[in-house]
Amino acid sequence: MKKRIIAMVLVLAMGAVFLVGCTDSSKETIIQQVDYDPVAEVAKYELGELSDFEKNFVVQMGYNNCDHMVPAIIGDLAGIYDALDLNVVVTKTGKIMQAMASSEMQVGYQGISGAIRSVNEGAPLFMAAANHLGGSRYLVASNEIKEPKDLIGKRLAISASSETSPEWIRWCEELGIPVELSNYQVVEMAQADALFAIKAGQLDAFVCCDPYASQAEFEGIGHIMGTGWGAFYPEDETNTGAVEDWGICCIYAMSDDFYEQCPELSKRLVLAHALAIEYLYEHPYNAGMMFAEGFGVDPEVGLKTVYMKTVAEGRTITWEFTKQNLDNYIQYYYDYNIPEKDIPNINDIEKFMSVELLASSGVGDFSKFIEEEIDELFPIGDTYEEWLAKAKTIDGIEETTASAK
Repeated sequence: MKKRIIAMVLVLAMGAVFLVGCTDSSKETIIQQVDYDPVAEVAKYELGELSDFEKNFVVQMGYNNCDHMVPAIIGDLAGIYDALDLNVVVTKTGKIMQAMASSEMQVGYQGISGAIRSVNEGAPLFMAAANHLGGSRYLVASNEIKEPKDLIGKRLAISASSETSPEWIRWCEELGIPVELSNYQVVEMAQADALFAIKAGQLDAFVCCDPYASQAEFEGIGHIMGTGWGAFYPEDETNTGAVEDWGICCIYAMSDDFYEQCPELSKRLVLAHALAIEYLYEHPYNAGMMFAEGFGVDPEVGLKTVYMKTVAEGRTITWEFTKQNLDNYIQYYYDYNIPEKDIPNINDIEKFMSVELLASSGVGDFSKFIEEEIDELFPIGDTYEEWLAKAKTIDGIEETTASAK
């Protein structure tokens, strides 16, 4: 039996259908056996034959410490990789681009800015599929910071290049605080470390994606002061508009050499990515539990994160993309007058954004999937409580087995 490891996250026996673990908050997380058969789902697609080389290939997959990357975990825990005869090692790391550039990894969930810069520097990889549109990142302040001006002179965990970030500039405009980093004590710190630091009183604010913002509020150690929704979001800050109105945030990147050497394996990986996203929308309660287990956070934080990704923000987790999504992302920098040298323009856009693999993998139309399978059940505008009640019903969760409120 093939085995896989979620490095630094979770070791799961592949024969298990029910898992109980402990999160950092010592609350029970339950990944439930649900009405989902990955073998039946895979059988809907016409697969090619794997070569002998591909059958024995161990795929190294990376994902970042961020809620945008949750399909990596779902693909494993929902049995999708097994059903597709994929032998995948899934690793949480902040060094995905370096690992892919050196051929130590074949696929990875990665922010588009880092991917573009890596490709422009010669990294042999491309965007095999989309992963997340928009942004949903947060400026989290400690409880001692009562209003934005209190941030001035304080210790902030933000990027040293924030002055050329549209996100930071927009926050500063909205909050009425200086853009120049000389007005703050700036430190660079990993998101998980920043959460601990703010809890220990050693930090006043930090920038992150979830689950760290939600965890800070859940534990009562901080509050969200600013929210970034990425490029070209609707004026009401809820994504009810078309997919092409958004800028790309994160992508599913793949090695050029791997694609050439393992064409059928590459197709199956893209299909696995899409099936994991479908699972996220169709079984959101269980997906929330998988997220909580993988990231070591309270189950309610995992559930609220999935709610944000699939309903509150809109349908921002997706495998589809267009050139317009990239254009929107790049335009965001021009709108804030970022110097040309700091704008992540891609040198060879046709090579970087090839849709050939998506088309050949047999993956369905994302918008059609949402319209036919999700919109009626989990409509945009559902409150968290409405969404959670339906999510529990779908996955057969009873209050006696559910640890979330």
